[in-house]
Amino acid sequence: MKKLIPFVIIALFFSIAIARLDNIEIYAGENKTLSFIIVNEYNKTRTYNIYLTGPVAYFAERKVLIDVYPKIVTLEPNQSSKINLYVYSSKESKEIPSHLFLLTISSEDHKIEREITISVSRKYPVYISSINLSKYSILPLESTRISVTIQNAKSYITPNYKVVFLILKDGKEVLRKEVITDFIEANSKIDVSQEFVAEKYQEAGIYDVNVKLEDLKGNYIDEAKTKFEVKAIVKLPQEYTTKEIKYSLLSTSISIKVKNEGNTISDQFYIEERVPRFMKDFVKAKTPFKEVIVENGNVVYRWLVKPLGPGESVIVEYEISLWQVWLAIIAILLAVIYFFRKGFKPSLLKNIKREGEKFKVYIKLRNNSKSTMKDVEVIEEVPPMLKVESNIGLGFEERKIGKKRYLVWTIKEVKPEEEVIMGYVASPLVEIISLDLPKTKATFIDEKGIKKTLE
Repeated sequence: MKKLIPFVIIALFFSIAIARLDNIEIYAGENKTLSFIIVNEYNKTRTYNIYLTGPVAYFAERKVLIDVYPKIVTLEPNQSSKINLYVYSSKESKEIPSHLFLLTISSEDHKIEREITISVSRKYPVYISSINLSKYSILPLESTRISVTIQNAKSYITPNYKVVFLILKDGKEVLRKEVITDFIEANSKIDVSQEFVAEKYQEAGIYDVNVKLEDLKGNYIDEAKTKFEVKAIVKLPQEYTTKEIKYSLLSTSISIKVKNEGNTISDQFYIEERVPRFMKDFVKAKTPFKEVIVENGNVVYRWLVKPLGPGESVIVEYEISLWQVWLAIIAILLAVIYFFRKGFKPSLLKNIKREGEKFKVYIKLRNNSKSTMKDVEVIEEVPPMLKVESNIGLGFEERKIGKKRYLVWTIKEVKPEEEVIMGYVASPLVEIISLDLPKTKATFIDEKGIKKTLE
């Protein structure tokens, strides 16, 4: 609080003006200004020095500053000037009884003196000496703690007081909390605090903190102010917030939800879904696509989403027709089963090599199954235009059934992953351009005791 008290001093021809007493009573936390107007009634220019004497340092030690301005002034004839005596009392100021000060205005041959008494009182013994925050910048769901220190400047215990915490955003009250303090010991201090937790969608921006100290009747004593920031964040998921898939016999419905979990509006963005290229004709949009792109063997469907506010969400939907997919799956399964079974059963391979006039016939039996083949017989029919000269590998037995000749290899057992190579050398009895032999056959007993034939 500032107060202005004007007085008029006329610079007369007297060597010393008669002293006059002024009294200034100020409260801790107030400011006062005592103003004087000096008039030069001489017929020539004069320079005046202005100074204050008294216990200025004593008051300064007790947080009361006293000063006079200007310190020097030059006046033309009949010219006037204002002189101000400033008294600044901080809220930490101690009570000071009345002390005498002397304001002196002097020129070359005369001076004027004004006696002034200054005293300091306190309306209340307490004040807020500091305010601070644990964080001055927070994100949604984070918190900051507001702490104030209340100082008792008196040498006796104070009663209870009320601390009112106010948080405002653009002038609108966001939080109001009242706390009743404990008693405060003489010349001691206490700390009072209140936590503020930003909500998930707390509006971004600067928040004003105003902490008031009142007596229990609600009379104002002191206040302290500060600010903090709630940072702006846009929090969109990398792909989606939720994805719901509903299956039926002939189609699948997909619903995608994207929600802005931040506290400020987002830019526009795209939602993307990828499906294999072969499924392009199976996809039907319930929410119209913005773009359809073929990329790296996939079809990319894109929806353009307008900016979302805090907590707002958008849902896009499409469906996939399944009857074509079922057909494709069945075809794939049949192919897998076929190749699986083929790859895990015994195999019989025959290879013919011609060396000069002779033919070498190689037969390889491999057990690709998971069980042992027992009592194996490999049977090779020999055409009448060939003469068998010798065996390759295992020995064989020649058999004749009617007019046909057969070579028979007998093997007791062939274990899983085991292979047996056998064969024979034959020479033609007539000129042969190309040799086409009958299929080789094999019989064996499987793990269930069933006799099976392999070609």
